[in-house]
Amino acid sequence: MESTQDEGQGRKYEDGDDPIQVSLVGGPRAWSGLVMEDVFTRDEILGVPWEDLGADLVLPGDVRSDPPVARYRPRVEAARWVWHFTGWEPPETDPAVEAQPAQRTR
Repeated sequence: MESTQDEGQGRKYEDGDDPIQVSLVGGPRAWSGLVMEDVFTRDEILGVPWEDLGADLVLPGDVRSDPPVARYRPRVEAARWVWHFTGWEPPETDPAVEAQPAQRTR
């Protein structure tokens, strides 16, 4: 296969299993500004339907049995590998209250 430019990634690729970086924008401090490297392949980002892109991420250290998740999705007018915080699931979660690690009691 002939090398071509990854859409805006600024590097060459040979096949669809090459890694592609995904950037997270906004949301909780734990995830905002994070660049995920070596998590997704080119095919997993560029070769899937738009509605299948994104991630639901639990805050690190949240020990609840059913913790809320921060939802990240790409914007239709933006790059497929830039995912923006779209809210919490479940929606009634208070985004100002981030879960803390469990505290030991004496």
